[in-house]
Amino acid sequence: MIPQNMLSTRVLIIGAGPVGLMSAISLDAAGIATVLVDRRLERLDAPRAHAVNPRTLEICQRFGVPADAIRAAGADVRDGGQVHFVDVLGGTCFGSLPYERQDDGARAFTPWPLVNIPQPRFEQFLGQRLAHCEHTALLRGLSAVRVDEVHDGVITTLDAGGLGEKLRIRSEYVIAADGAGSQTRDGLGIAMVGPEALQHYLMIHFQADLTSLTQAHPGLLYFCMAPAARGVFIGYERASNWVFMHAWNPAVQRRQDFTPEVCKRLVEAAAGARMDDFVLRNVSPWTMSAQVAETYRAGRVFLAGDAAHRFPPTGGLGLNTGIADAHNLTWKLASVLRGVAHHTLLDTYDAERRPIAGINSHQSVTNSAKLLHLFAALYGPDPAATETHYASVLANPGAFPRLQESVAMQRPHFDSFNLQLGYRYGAPVDPEDIDISHYVPAFAIGDYLPHVALSDGSWLVGKLPTDDFALVTGPSARAWRNLPLPVFTEGIDFSPHPRTFFEQAGLDADGALLVRPDGHICARWQHAPADPPAAVDGQRQQALGY
Repeated sequence: MIPQNMLSTRVLIIGAGPVGLMSAISLDAAGIATVLVDRRLERLDAPRAHAVNPRTLEICQRFGVPADAIRAAGADVRDGGQVHFVDVLGGTCFGSLPYERQDDGARAFTPWPLVNIPQPRFEQFLGQRLAHCEHTALLRGLSAVRVDEVHDGVITTLDAGGLGEKLRIRSEYVIAADGAGSQTRDGLGIAMVGPEALQHYLMIHFQADLTSLTQAHPGLLYFCMAPAARGVFIGYERASNWVFMHAWNPAVQRRQDFTPEVCKRLVEAAAGARMDDFVLRNVSPWTMSAQVAETYRAGRVFLAGDAAHRFPPTGGLGLNTGIADAHNLTWKLASVLRGVAHHTLLDTYDAERRPIAGINSHQSVTNSAKLLHLFAALYGPDPAATETHYASVLANPGAFPRLQESVAMQRPHFDSFNLQLGYRYGAPVDPEDIDISHYVPAFAIGDYLPHVALSDGSWLVGKLPTDDFALVTGPSARAWRNLPLPVFTEGIDFSPHPRTFFEQAGLDADGALLVRPDGHICARWQHAPADPPAAVDGQRQQALGY
C-alpha cells in the first residue's frame, strides 16, 4: 500500500539508469539526502549502450565504483577491439578499423582505457555501490506524472501504475534523468532542438553462439552491407549475447509483425547462416535522433543524460556524456545545499554542459553521414544497377580503391579520444574545428586536470577530494601551504612519474592550479602571487558563484 503522506528529501532523482545512479552516488558522497525513483520494478536486461569511456571510468573510480572491476567484466580487446564492414557476418570483409583506443597506449593519458560492457552489467556495478550509500533511498515502480515548483522547493507527484493513492515527494531540487522520452522534460515544456527522427530501428536482442562465423574477424561491431540484409551486429559476447540493429519504417510496418520467426529470418539473412541455437530475448523499436534540449534547467528542475540530449549511436557518446552531466551538476547542487555556494552557481550547469552536448551531437551526426560514402562505394551511382555493382565489388574488393578510401573515412567514427578526454568548459568552440581523435593534454582554465601518473602507481586526480576544491602546487610552494583547503604539493604529497608535474603543466616551480571538485581547473598561477590566500579565496568564491 502506497503511503498517503508526503515524503521529503533534499534532492529527488527521476530515473535509475546510469545517469540517475551516478547522480545519487555522488550526492550521497557529499552527504546529501536523496531519493531515487524509477518506473521499472527491475533493471532492464537489454544491452543498449556498451562503450564506457576513460573519463566515465575515472569518474566511477573517484566515487568508489571500481574501474578495474568494470574493465575486467567487459569484453577482452581481442574480442571487442575491431569494427568490420562485411557482406554478411560470415562472408567477405571489405575492411576493418580499430574500435577506439583500448590498448595500453591509451594509458599515457588515462589510467583506464575504454571498455565495452553491456549497459545492464555496468549498471550492476553502480547499483552495488548505491547499496552502500547511507543517504539515498531507491524506490522502484513509480512514475513521475507531475512536477510543481513551490516557493522553496518542488513537489513531485508519482504514480505506481494505478495502485493506491499517488505518492508525493517534496524536495529542494529535482534531477530528471528519465531518458530520451522524458515525461518530466515534456511536462515542463522544454523543447528539444534538432532532427527528431533521422532513422527508425528495431533492436533485436538474441542469444546465439556466433563464434564460428566471426572467428576469422573477431570484433565488436559488424556492419553488414549486403543490399538485401543490411544491418549492424553488436557482439557483446560472441558465444552468447548479440544485438542486430535492423532499419524499419513504422509508417508502413507494425511492431507486432516482427514475430520471433521473422526476427530469426532477418538475423540469419544478415549472418549468412542458419542458427539452430537462436533464442530471441527482446525486440525494441527506437528512433535515431540528434537533439539537445533548449535549456537544461527549469527553475529547480535539471535535465541530465538522455533527457537532455539524444545522439545517434555512431560514436558511443550518449551514456558517457550523461555521466559527465551528473559529475558536473551534483557537486554544484551539493555546494549550494551545504551553504558554501551561491545559488547562481547552478546556472553554470547549462552553460558548461549544453555546448558539450552540441559538439557530441554534431560529431555523432557527422559519423553517421560518413557511412553514406561507404554505401556509395559499394552500391555505385546508379540505383537501378545496385545489385550488379555490389556483386562486382563483392567478387573483387581490391579492384575498387574507392572502397578502401571510404572505409578509411570512417576512422574518426571509432576514435573519439579527444572528445572523451579533451573537452574544456568556458571556451566557445566550432565543432567543425575539433580534431576529435588527437588529444593533447592541457592545463588551461576549464580543462579537466590531465592524467598525471604517480610513482606509487596511482593518478593525481584520484587523490583530490570529490566534495571540495583543491590546490595542486609545484615543489617550491611554501607560500601555498596552510591554506583553508586541501593543498597537494609535488614532492611532499605526490610524486609524478616520469615527468615532474610543474613541467607538464607549464608552471614555474612555485606555480599552482586550483581544481574544482569535479576535477576541472578553475584558476591557474604561473608562479606564487604576492598574497596567495587572498588570490585563492577570490578565485574560489568566484567559482562558487559569489
